[in-house]
Amino acid sequence: MSALATVASASTQETGFDGAGIPVDIGKGYRITSHILGDTRRVNISLPTEYADPATAHKRYPVLYLLDGGDGWQDFAHIASMVQQGGTWEANAPVIVVGIESKDRKAELTTPSTDPEEIKTLPTSGKADLFRRFMVEELRPLVDAAYRTDGVNAVMGESLAGLFVVDTFLRFGGQFQKYIAVSPSLWWDYGNLSKMSDSFLKTKTATPRTLWLSIGNEGGTMQAGVDRLVTALQNNPAENIVWSYRPLKDESHATIYHPAATQGVRFLFPGDAK
Repeated sequence: MSALATVASASTQETGFDGAGIPVDIGKGYRITSHILGDTRRVNISLPTEYADPATAHKRYPVLYLLDGGDGWQDFAHIASMVQQGGTWEANAPVIVVGIESKDRKAELTTPSTDPEEIKTLPTSGKADLFRRFMVEELRPLVDAAYRTDGVNAVMGESLAGLFVVDTFLRFGGQFQKYIAVSPSLWWDYGNLSKMSDSFLKTKTATPRTLWLSIGNEGGTMQAGVDRLVTALQNNPAENIVWSYRPLKDESHATIYHPAATQGVRFLFPGDAK
């Protein structure tokens, strides 16, 4: 039995710990009803450490919408902690983090596929547009009504959630101002989103937006899709689009998210730390 398992099974007298313990809080979770999704959804919210300080009661804050932002195996705890700490020590600006629980991420984060194998093995896939409507039409107004937001909205995700971010950036660029896509699954649907990225970027929009893009040492169709997107961005410069591509070759698909997210947040929301 490991030392951790021994402590977990020991009595109060054996460990010296007394009582039920003190919860360690990084935010608060809420259940909201979505008429668009026809379902309830857990939403976790973390505020900057200065938010409740009377001295900053006049301040308003940008919002980072975090996909796969539920508790447990999902990403709210480690991303919200990183953003909050960075805001406290001025590594990044203070930001409100809104984590959105995934229930069926293969449905919620993907566009309809033309690949028969993907349709067969993932029959619920292709509902990204519905999930995006929920975020923009239902969730965002609730957040803006409840908190001191400044109108700047970002969206972040990794893997299939990164695919969702790139899809939103290319096809619905006006819905968010800032985007972080980490190891996006651009292999989806024969890689068609990345293959169409050049034509999407040729359609000029007036909305300024910023993209921070990264991938680990993954190769194959993962890297090929990102390479096509980067080439399209290079070939279609626009005054209203700022982007940065930072591959992290020392990371794998399993390890990239936290280091990439840290860099992405600091790029999109720079702090005052020297």
